[in-house]
Amino acid sequence: MSGDHNLCLTAEGTIVGRYGGFANKVRAHQAWAIPLPDGLDPATAGPLFCGGITVFNPIVQFDVQPTDRVGVIGIGGLGHMALEFLQAWGCEVTAFSTNPDKEAAARDMGANHFVNSKDPQALEAVANSLDLILATVNADLDWGAYINALRPKGRLHFVGVVPHAIQAQAFALIAGQKSVSGSPLGSPTTVAKMLDFAARHSIAPITETFEFNQVNEAIAHLESGKARYRIVLKH
Repeated sequence: MSGDHNLCLTAEGTIVGRYGGFANKVRAHQAWAIPLPDGLDPATAGPLFCGGITVFNPIVQFDVQPTDRVGVIGIGGLGHMALEFLQAWGCEVTAFSTNPDKEAAARDMGANHFVNSKDPQALEAVANSLDLILATVNADLDWGAYINALRPKGRLHFVGVVPHAIQAQAFALIAGQKSVSGSPLGSPTTVAKMLDFAARHSIAPITETFEFNQVNEAIAHLESGKARYRIVLKH
C-alpha cells in the first residue's frame, strides 16, 4: 500500500504482528521510518520495502560481484525485482520460469538468459554455470537440478517459502563445496542502501493500482494469480 507522503515504512516495523495494514496513517519507531530519495515515486515505491529488500539483501550480504553469474527462479513479485537489481548491479542474469511465455518480459526486466525450468534438457544445459541462484518461488522443485547448475562454491539461496523440506544430495554439496541458505528482510541500513541504488538506476517495482474502495477486487485479483507484479492501493 502506498500513500502520498515521501516516507515509507518497512513491514517488519509496522505491520507484522500489528493491526492497521490498510490504515491511511501509521505510527512506527523512527529507526524503521526511512525517507525516500529524490527520484523514487511514492505511489510505486511501497513494494520495495517488502519484495525489494528481500531480494536486495542477499546481493549485499553475499558480496555479489558485477562479474558474477546469478540465476533467479520465478518471475513474480520477488523475482521481477531481483532481475532489475541484478542487471543494474552488472551481473550476468539467468531467469528460470515454468512459463515460457514470460521470456520476453524477463529479458525486458534484465535477464540475459531464459531457461524453461519444465525442460530437463534446458536445466542440464546450464550445469556448472552460476555463482548464485535466488529461489523466489513458493513451490517445491527439483532442487538437485539447481544445485547442479551451480559452479564450485556456488550458493542456492531461498527467499521464497517453499511448502516442504528442501531435498538435496550431500555429495553434490560436498564435492562442489556448494551451500544452501535463506534470508528474510534486511536491516534499516540495507533498506536505505537499496533505496539509493534504486533511485540511482531508476529501478521501480512493476505495479497495478487500485483505489482503496476496490480493496476486495484487488485481493481477488491477487488470489487469482493475475497480479503483475505487485498491487498498490491508492487513497
